[in-house]
Amino acid sequence: MNKRLSLLALALGLACAPAFAADLVVVNFDQGTGAGLDDPTPAAPEGGNPGLSVGEQRRIVYQYAARMWGAILDSDVPVYVGARFTPLTCTVNSAVLGSAGTTQVFRGSFNPVYPFPDAWHHVALTEALIGFDANPGTVDINSNFNSRLNGDPACLGGRGWYYGLDGQTPAGDINFLNVVMHEIAHGLGFSGFTSVTTGAPFSGYTDIYSLNVFNNTLGKQYPLMTNTERAASMRDNGNTVWTGPNVTAAAAQVLEPRMAVRITAPSAARGLLEAGRSTLGPVAEYYNFRGKVVVANDGTGTTTDACEPLANAAAAKGNIVLLDRGNCTFNQKVLNAQAAGATAVLIADNTVAPTLAPGGVEPGVTIPVLGLSQADGAAIKAATGVALYAQQHPTLRDGADAAGRARLYAPTTVAQGSTFSHFDTALNPNALMEPSITTTLRGELDVDLTKALFADIGWPINTSGARVLGCPTGIPTVDPTGVAAGAAVEANAEICASYSSNQNAFRSCVVKHAEKLVAARLLTKDEGARVLYCAYTAYGQNAR
Repeated sequence: MNKRLSLLALALGLACAPAFAADLVVVNFDQGTGAGLDDPTPAAPEGGNPGLSVGEQRRIVYQYAARMWGAILDSDVPVYVGARFTPLTCTVNSAVLGSAGTTQVFRGSFNPVYPFPDAWHHVALTEALIGFDANPGTVDINSNFNSRLNGDPACLGGRGWYYGLDGQTPAGDINFLNVVMHEIAHGLGFSGFTSVTTGAPFSGYTDIYSLNVFNNTLGKQYPLMTNTERAASMRDNGNTVWTGPNVTAAAAQVLEPRMAVRITAPSAARGLLEAGRSTLGPVAEYYNFRGKVVVANDGTGTTTDACEPLANAAAAKGNIVLLDRGNCTFNQKVLNAQAAGATAVLIADNTVAPTLAPGGVEPGVTIPVLGLSQADGAAIKAATGVALYAQQHPTLRDGADAAGRARLYAPTTVAQGSTFSHFDTALNPNALMEPSITTTLRGELDVDLTKALFADIGWPINTSGARVLGCPTGIPTVDPTGVAAGAAVEANAEICASYSSNQNAFRSCVVKHAEKLVAARLLTKDEGARVLYCAYTAYGQNAR
């Protein structure tokens, strides 16, 4: 990454001009190699991707992603995105799917959101704010994707990419579009330049991303911390948060309420305790998670860990079983409690940490599971005759602090390439910019909190609405919650125009996509009709 000295302050009127979107131009670094984006291996069209070779399908996914972000953001300066496939790290159990970042950073008093003279900005954001090309002849973003995801058994057991544009990823495949959307976002501005190990700012200056970061343990904003404090906050799980107002407002609408358990007996213990959701078993709700609590006793070693069949099965039957984390998998613990007749399970953490959210996949688990902090688990054990039920927390949200600010990823052990420059994995629903790509993401039409974060760092947002090859539909490209149905209309129309053989094929391609969005209630019938009108009038026009 190259640095540039402070740019002169420019007229901020640029940021107030009408917004008409941005052009993200994909630069294919694989061209002529016969590999990656140039792979000639024949492929059948799938999931709305009309490509006839692996390389062509990859290029189409990238074209769609570039148009999505281009429709959401606004810049008068094209953003050049370098793209290639390379053999990134991959084992049977884990892999680096992709990587991306800005190629240069700039400082200057040109940001109307933070007119901070010494803050580094990603080059694409810099150019959007100053209105001219700050690095002519150079790409603004470099991106790489893992070429080893091609059926190689040594790489994730032979899993491969899914190149469809419809979000219907087959079991076991990895959605390439979600990964491309994620990586481009890093290059556009979703990353900080503070060292995750030393806490030192890049070249001695803070950056626009870090200006929005706060640590609840220290009670300090990042620029006001020492390097040692910043380094500690990078490992302060659950306590490093994003303070930008746009993300906080969106989080209140996007994130699900946290779970809680309300203790109804004994009277001295009555109250509400925060609980963590689990991926095991059915969703915990009032009707399936209420009753008396019995502490697990398996009679061996740590008797409360439920790693062996319960010795107190008679007491557990028909009740909620409280057990401790450690010594075996969550799956095994829950199955042992279930075999003893438990109706639900509470798992208390065995270390001081934020509320436990027990993970795991086990189809055999048929009872609901929730997690507790170590302290709350100990409090329940210390009481006698505890009864409780599950409910949604009235004020707290998954992945946000008590003030509603979204948590950033800050695990107790620094994860290079992931720590700090992602949202926390505690967010529910899962976010596009978490460190791992999950199966619930729908990057083809939803960017959740990412657009809001871009607004917080000063990115101009397109307010002119979606266009079908230049025809204005009046449909917002993205709503306050990050649902980007309008941007999806625009991206799909560009693909349709590029790969339809004639006008009728183009119209059919655009209309079918719009009909699906109407059926999913992501567009109104009136908005669908406007897309239809543009489909019949716009063919042959330029994309902007």
